[in-house]
Amino acid sequence: MKPILSALAGIAMLATPALADEVFVCTDTNTTLHFVLYEDSTGPRGGHVYLNNLQTAVLDTWRVNQITTRGRIVGNTANTELVFNSDRRVVYVELADSSEVVCNANVLN
Repeated sequence: MKPILSALAGIAMLATPALADEVFVCTDTNTTLHFVLYEDSTGPRGGHVYLNNLQTAVLDTWRVNQITTRGRIVGNTANTELVFNSDRRVVYVELADSSEVVCNANVLN
């Protein structure tokens, strides 16, 4: 049993946690809601949604321009997009040609 635990510990040590490139922390009535976005040299590479500090969703993300990133919740079949605007400091949802603010946010880079 010990060799298996040693092997698992070795594998775990090789994995490095992803560091967030941008975090949207809601500052209005949705203060327990956070969106964490990741990027590399090729652009956005995903993200996570946290509610009460628990991961609740995985995001597939892409950059629109320098201040806006869009994302879809992985596995969701609805044609809904989350929009993260770092300049306006807001997160909103677009659905069927309409949009609604999810929250005003503090944006951490």
